[in-house]
Amino acid sequence: MPYALIGNDIKLYYEEYIPQQSGLATASITPIIFLHGFTLDHRMWQPQVDFLKNKHRLILVDARGHGKSSAPDTGYSRADRIEDLNNFVETLGISNFHLVGLSMGGSTAIGYIFKYPEKVRSLTLASTSAAGFKIGSKISRIDRMVKEKGLEKARGKWIQYAVNYYPEHRNEIKESLKLMMQEHSGAPWLDEKRGKYPLPKNDLERLYKIKAPVKIFAGSEDKIFEPLAHILCDKIPNCDVSIFEGIGHMINMESP
Repeated sequence: MPYALIGNDIKLYYEEYIPQQSGLATASITPIIFLHGFTLDHRMWQPQVDFLKNKHRLILVDARGHGKSSAPDTGYSRADRIEDLNNFVETLGISNFHLVGLSMGGSTAIGYIFKYPEKVRSLTLASTSAAGFKIGSKISRIDRMVKEKGLEKARGKWIQYAVNYYPEHRNEIKESLKLMMQEHSGAPWLDEKRGKYPLPKNDLERLYKIKAPVKIFAGSEDKIFEPLAHILCDKIPNCDVSIFEGIGHMINMESP
């Protein structure tokens, strides 16, 4: 299995797909790096892998505490995720890349392009979160449940939140989400520093600084993040937004 050692004994699991017919050395192909959502992992991007792998170099990486990556006791702030990503690309010798992120992965991607703008060729955000945008109380309720009733009770409620949206004919999506969430380490919830990390700068106040081209996708049924898609694109200079009717938060799985 491919792992990148990024320091302090942290190993990030990743999968890489390289087009066999390109005729180019791997190092010369600008990769597309995919960042997953909270409590998910690289497997959520399988529909995109199937479509793109024969023509593009793809890299799917599990964030710390997720999937097959290391799950230390702490280090789960957005700032940590940004530095993990930068250490990851430096370990792999990647100087620039296209960056794709969904939800938590989108927020990480936004924070990354602010800090390392020269490395990001383009930014694609799906159902993205952003620092400074209020997303409601579901996450804080789960955080309280972890402390009051334990990790597994909280995990069950989190899974219920995620999958109840999907009707029976979307059972494949439900089961895929459940599997990833059940296999999630739970380490970010158990981190004693959770809720105590310094707040990142407000993304909404500095979006004008983003120079790379940006594409944003959201589903009309994603009542939390669909409004944010418009807010972001109104403030980013080189941005285009597409809203998918009848689609929810997991847009890449619901409408690949």
